Parts: sequence; C-alpha cells; structure tokens
Amino acid sequence: MTDAHLAAAGVAFERDDHKVTIPGIEQETREQALELTLSRLAERLTHSGRSLDGVLFSGDAQDRGKPGGHQLLLDLVLRYFGPLGVTTGNIVAVPGNHDVPRASPPGSSVRYEAFTDVWRKAGCVTPWLDGVDVSTSDGGPHRLVSGDSLWAVFPINTSNWSHVTRTLPEPLASAWEDLPKFAANGDASKEAKLRAQLDELAHYDMARVSGAQLEILRGLVESTSQPAAGRQLRIALLHHHLRAPSLREELKPFADVSNLEQVRSFLRDRGFAVVVHGHKHEQAAQFEHIYDEDGDKDHRTLVISGATFEPGRELDAARLITITGMPNGPAIAIEPVPVPRGGVDPRDPPSIIRRIWSTDVVPGAPTVVQGSDLDEVYDRVCEAAERDAANGTLVVHLDLPTGTAGELPLPSNYPLPEPMDEAERRRWLKELVSWWQLERSGLEHRMPFVHGTRLRRFGGKINQVERVIKLLKTKASTRALAVLIDPFRDFTADGVDEEFASFCLVEFKRRELGGAQRAVDVIAFYRAQEFARWWPINIAEMRHLQWEICMALGFLPGRITTITADARTHSRSPTQVAMPIIDRWLDQAPERLHLLANALVQGSVREGAQRDAVRGWERTLADLEATATEYNPDGLPLAIEGLKLLASYLEVVDEDATLNGFVRVLRRLARDNEGFEEGTRSKIEFDRWAPSALDAVLELRALTHKRLGNQ
Repeated sequence: MTDAHLAAAGVAFERDDHKVTIPGIEQETREQALELTLSRLAERLTHSGRSLDGVLFSGDAQDRGKPGGHQLLLDLVLRYFGPLGVTTGNIVAVPGNHDVPRASPPGSSVRYEAFTDVWRKAGCVTPWLDGVDVSTSDGGPHRLVSGDSLWAVFPINTSNWSHVTRTLPEPLASAWEDLPKFAANGDASKEAKLRAQLDELAHYDMARVSGAQLEILRGLVESTSQPAAGRQLRIALLHHHLRAPSLREELKPFADVSNLEQVRSFLRDRGFAVVVHGHKHEQAAQFEHIYDEDGDKDHRTLVISGATFEPGRELDAARLITITGMPNGPAIAIEPVPVPRGGVDPRDPPSIIRRIWSTDVVPGAPTVVQGSDLDEVYDRVCEAAERDAANGTLVVHLDLPTGTAGELPLPSNYPLPEPMDEAERRRWLKELVSWWQLERSGLEHRMPFVHGTRLRRFGGKINQVERVIKLLKTKASTRALAVLIDPFRDFTADGVDEEFASFCLVEFKRRELGGAQRAVDVIAFYRAQEFARWWPINIAEMRHLQWEICMALGFLPGRITTITADARTHSRSPTQVAMPIIDRWLDQAPERLHLLANALVQGSVREGAQRDAVRGWERTLADLEATATEYNPDGLPLAIEGLKLLASYLEVVDEDATLNGFVRVLRRLARDNEGFEEGTRSKIEFDRWAPSALDAVLELRALTHKRLGNQ
C-alpha cells in the first residue's frame, strides 16, 4: 500500500458529481473508501483460502501533514488483515514526504515523531532514521525476513530532506526576514502573503538517501540469514521513485532522488531483485537495468510503482503481490485492488506477471539475436558471430513480414557475386535455394547431403516434407520434425572421414493466429554455420519450405528461428554458397552449357538466355578466384563436372586453335580441382593447388575475352 493520505478529521474523496446539496447525502471520505477496500480484500482472501506474509506500506499515511493518518491506517490494516496472518511484526512502513513536518530539521526527532509514535511503538519494521538512530539495533527491526529466509524486505528512508529549508548565503540570509516588511509597505495582508511565498522559495521537497543509511543497510543485508538452498529474493521498500513510472511530467526542483546513482549502485551491489515505491501516484511494473562502472555487467531490478486512489482513478488502491517459483525461478504476480462501491462487485483489473530470474551471465551462454527487420538482424548476427558468439551458440529469432506468395528474403547488403538489379537478385536467390531443395541431384556423389535429397528422399524412400504437411493438417498435431542426418550413412565407427551437412534437423510448428488463420513457424538446428554468406541463404531456404508447406495447407509462413552450435563468420567477399554455378547447371539448366559453348564457338552472344549463360561463366571464374585466394578450413566445393562437360562440347570443334587451348585449360583445371577436393584439403595442399588454379582462371578469362571481346 502507498500514499493513503488520511487524517483524523477526514479527507474528502469526491468521486461523485454533487451539483446540489441534499440532507443526508454526503461525499465519501478517503478513510471510508479505504476501509471498504480493505474489508472486501480480506473477504476475498478468506474465501480463497489465502493468507498474508506481510504488509508493505511505502509512505504518505498523512495528507499534507494533517495528524491521525498513521494510526488510522495501522488500525485498518490490523483489523482486517490480522485474521489473515498480519501482525505488527510483519508490517513494514517507511515515511513519505507528507509524513514529515515542513521546515523540520533533517535528522531531528521532531521530523519523525508522528511516524515513530505509531509504527515503531507498535513494533513494526521501519527504516534506520538519520539523526534518530545511531547503531543498527536502534529503532527496532529494520528488515523483514521470511521464516525460510527465501525473501527479505529492507525499508529505506528517502524523506530525511523532504520540505527542507535551504541555507541562504549572505547577505541574502540577513535580509530575508525583512524583505516582506519592506516590500509590503505597511500592508499586513500583503506582508504575510509575501512571507509565505518567500518561505516556499526557500523550501525544497528533496528526496535523498544518506551515505550513512546506505552503509547501515549494507551491513544489514550482509548479516541477514540466507536460505539453505537457492538465492535470497531481496526487496527494497522506499517512498520515492527511482525513475518516473509514467509519461506524466512533474516540474519542480529535486523531482528525483538527488544521489540517485549512488542508490542504484547500492541496489546493484547488494543484489536487490525488487524495489517497491509510491509517491508518484502512478502504477507500473518495469525493469530497471543498472550497469557497473564499466558498463559491462547488467543487474536487472523489478521496480513496482504503487498508485493510490483518486476520483476517476480507482482501480489501483493497493496491490496484492504474490511470489512464486522460489527459490530458483521466482516470478511476481501483481494484482491491483480496486476501490469498490457499496453493494457492487468491483471490476478486477488484470494481474501483471513478471519473471525475476537472475540475469547473471554464465560463461559460454548462448547469444540471442531477434527482430523483425532482416537487414538489422543480419548486421547484428554477423557482428555476434565474429565477436561475442564466435565459435559459440548463437540463437536467431526472426519474425518477418509475410510478403507475397513464394517470395524469398535476402538482406539488402548481402555480398552478391556481382552487381544485380532486383529482378536478377530474386532469380539468383531462387535458383540457388531451389538447387539446395532438389529431390535428386546428379552431384550427390560429391555432395551427398544436398538438403532436398535428405528432406524429400531420406533413406532413399521417405519424403519428410509430405509427412510434415500430413501431420500439420491434422488437428491433433501442432508440430512435425524432419531430420537431415542419417547415422547409417554419415557416421563412421571411429569418427574419421565423416562429412555431412551442417543443417541437422528442422521442426515445423502450427500456430493459431485467431479466427481460422494459422501460421507455420520453423526452428532449424545447425551444428555449425557461417553467418556472413550462408545464414541468409539458409533463412531463404527455410522460407521456401514454409511457403511450400503453407500453400499446401492454406496457412501463412510464420517465424523462423535458427539455433547454431558453432557460429562463425568470414569476410563478406563474394563466394559461392553451394556447388559452383556451372556444376549446378547439370541439375537445373543443362541447356545453359550448350548456350555457353555455342557463344564461345561462334564468338558472339545473343541477349536473353545465352547472355545469362555467359554471365554465369564469368561468375564461376570469379568464385573460383575467390576460393583460390584465401584458404578456408571448412572447404568449398570446386567446379569439376561443368568444366569437363564444357570441354567436351568445345572439343568437337577441333579446327580452332583458340578452342583447343580452351579445352586444355578446362581439363587441366578440372583435374586439379578434382585432386584437391578428393585430398585432405589441408593448408599445404591448398598452397600447392591455388597458384595453378589462379593461373587457369587468368588463362580462361583471356581466352574468353579473345573469343567474345566485350560482349
């Protein structure tokens, strides 16, 4: 509870619009409204079989210093919550700025007299008070600890300087008392008004926690008994806020705690998981992230801001806080308690639930990147794979726009093998993804783990994509799994010479979107993944599978999550992300090899398909050059079959010396590439192969230019 604002004489609570005065019809008072609220809450708790472990009051029992508020509130709490387990020993109270007399000196007994005469004398838990208490034991208990020590509440006084009178500098201090008299010129009423205004200028409603109190609190926290297992949940109770809980602006000097960063650092260093406060009359439950001085370590604290009840704002007079999941998975449920009307059941506002697990970073913990903008996420995962998550686990969660049917996503700054317009980008990506999803490939002897062959012909007979569609179509099944690793085919007894796909398994999940609409989410696991070049292609591949499944079911493609056990990234230089294009033509477009050979034989290029074939040849040479320039320990597939077939086509025309040279270089390069690919692909073998490959690329470029010029 917070900011009750009560008084023995009563405080008006004008929740109704009384335009006329009628005998016997009066507005409620705050005292009456609060009593009805607590009565109903006690009744509800009794009926549900719940008890209370304590009551936290974060200040401002009184209204503008009017007497009686403290005793009224304490009596109401004990009257209605006593049968539910509340005693003065488990009530924690702190003073608010309305609870201290204006102009009373900080750290004086008169400042806290009204507060201590009620709460302390009754035996409640109160904060250590500057100037009143000296040692830790002074002033009664300063903490509330559960019987099993799983949670502990520590009250903190932030009101020692509330309504403090400023010390004025000379000569202003000497003239201050005489200024109203001189300015009023004998007008007593004006003099009194001026004096009040000047006094207001010299007063500051200041919030602050002294270093002495923080040091006392440090000792209290460190000496508090700890639970037998798990971590203690520490709760700080104070009146003033750590930060504004809403967008509502307050213009005044010292609107915030003056030494706020010192207080926040104390909360971080002492491991406080929850802070409960009032003062602003605003309800919120927000996490405060408190970093260390280097900005590296992040301590997360849940800040529960308590509102009060006012006319038109009656849904949050108090809050019922329930802690579950102790000791290792604590969560807090915050139930707002509304002010009822006589005879009417109040509307119960929804509860707020917050998990408050420790956010301590465990060495080697997975890095998580998520978002809905592919360009933004791509840049982040490349950075993460190069630094924080390098060779570690990287989880990426994408919630992309649906897009048009069949559309595949690709980051705008993806390193394409050559400049392309949008239509060319889409065609290039579609051809690449389609090859990876082929049910059969003529290149399986070199790459037996083409994704499509494993998904659509696993073990030579199981079409897992069709199986996924059948499973997700039935109402009973919401998920379906497909695997790409075949232990009988991929594993060896001693683990030597094993070579299989990084893409290991994928799960498809049906998700309800509301109404009759459904989505298919996909979660893919990779034993290793290169993020600058390969990850975007894998994302496009997952979208391709989503579209295939969704179009069969009438669903929408949903979220994509990739889990990579070994994240890495290399330079973003253009490099092939599958079989070289000239080899892929054997599976996807063998006619392009004919078109390329015809262009080289005839020495001319026609627009359209033949032009695309020549560009594909130039891209093949660029990819091969990049592969031979920098050693990649993971290995990259090299052009072989396509080179052999092109050589055989050109060999038919044996009267041309240039073409004969072409054939010789093609066959030599294919032979060298085949030898390197079938070897150990070590750095030593790379250093032997690369110079010859680069020479061949230069020769082929020169021969191509000789045949085609700049066409």
